[in-house]
Parts: sequence; C-alpha cells; structure tokens
Amino acid sequence: MRNKKLVVGAVAFLMLAVAGLQATAGKAMAYTLTESVVYTEGVDIAGLYVTPDTADFPFSLVGPAGNVQCDWSDDIIFHQFPVGQKVRTEVVLHDLDLSAAVYTLSAHFMIEVLDANRMPTGQVLYESYIAEGLWVDGPTDAYSAEVNELGLLLYGYNWETRGLQSGWYRLTFWIEETPYTDGFGNPVVYQGVDITSGAAGDTDASAGAMYGFVGYDFAADKTWLDIYLYPKTSGRK
Repeated sequence: MRNKKLVVGAVAFLMLAVAGLQATAGKAMAYTLTESVVYTEGVDIAGLYVTPDTADFPFSLVGPAGNVQCDWSDDIIFHQFPVGQKVRTEVVLHDLDLSAAVYTLSAHFMIEVLDANRMPTGQVLYESYIAEGLWVDGPTDAYSAEVNELGLLLYGYNWETRGLQSGWYRLTFWIEETPYTDGFGNPVVYQGVDITSGAAGDTDASAGAMYGFVGYDFAADKTWLDIYLYPKTSGRK
C-alpha cells in the first residue's frame, strides 16, 4: 500500500456527511473519498443503498468485482511489533478492471495463534465480518471499513495485543458470501468479489526488511499475514 493511489467512489457520501469519521489528536475529523468505488452489494459503509453515478469523478459503481487486487498495509509488513502495542491492521481491495476500490459486506477478518512453526493452533482471538457491525444499535467491535485522511477506502481493525504472549500470529482476510438482511429487513443481494492478485509490495523485500509474511489462496478469495510479536522489554505488557 506504499505510495499507492487507489480509486474509491463517493456519490453515496452525499447522503452521509460524516462517513469515515476518525479521531485525530482527540478531535473528530470527517474524511471524504477521493477515489471511485464499486459497491458489490449496493450498500455503503453507513449501511445506506448506493445510487450508481458515473457523471463526475469519483464514481459510484454497483455490481460484481471480478479482478480484485488485495493489498496489506506496508506499516504492518515492514514493522516490528512488541507485545502490548496496539497493531493497526489495514487491507485495501482494488478492482483492476474498473479502476475502483472495492467495498463489500462479505469481507471477513480473523486473528489466530500460531505455533513456533507458523502452524495454526486452533486458538482464534478475533473473528468478524463487515455486515456484522453495520446495522447494530450501540457499540460494537465488529470488523469495519472506513475512509482515511487521504480519502482512501480501507478495511481496518485495531488489534490490542496487551496480555498476549510473544510469538507468531496469523491475520486472515477473506471474502465469503454470507446471507443477511439490511437494517430495514430487506435481503441484501451478493454480487461477488474475486480476489485475483496480491499487491507486489506485499512480497517485495527490496522495499526494506520485511517482518510480516503474506500468503494468498486466490481460489478461496483469501489472504493471510503472519507476524511475530516480540517480547516487550519495559512498561506494561
């Protein structure tokens, strides 16, 4: 995701002036999209239905995304994390044919514990998907998507590692069709997301020392990132 300009659309955001709210220095700031977006279920990050619009940039597109590149944040791939540090996990999806970022309610995310050989132990620390938190009344720690300060659409989760043991952990992102209804009781039609490639920087050590190791299973529309939490030498763990 390093120095990368994506495309995420924003007509839907005429309907939601506060989309992509984030807290910066204790103050709330509203970020707006600078890229076109394909909304694969026709629903935006506020849970509202999107009206397709290609009259002005950035465009809002509704339909399937058939040639999607998945990109893990460089901040996590090229960074060492000690136990106790909050890890910001970020993933971006980009449809290479439509030149647009991809938003889907079917994006899933999981964190699990690995053994010393980087094999799953069966211990899952977190698992959620986008639709799980959209039409919830009250606070939720469900997986979510947001617009960052650059106006890019991304999937993010703040992973609290305090209390964990030093060792290997796997972050898995995947697309899975999940039947659900919207906040109004209407069934949501899944139109499909096909992950066909990974970002070159996710596996390119020429950009610097890599501490996160990315894998892909394109047949399953799945990608994972293995990272090692190092022992913390001072402060609270």
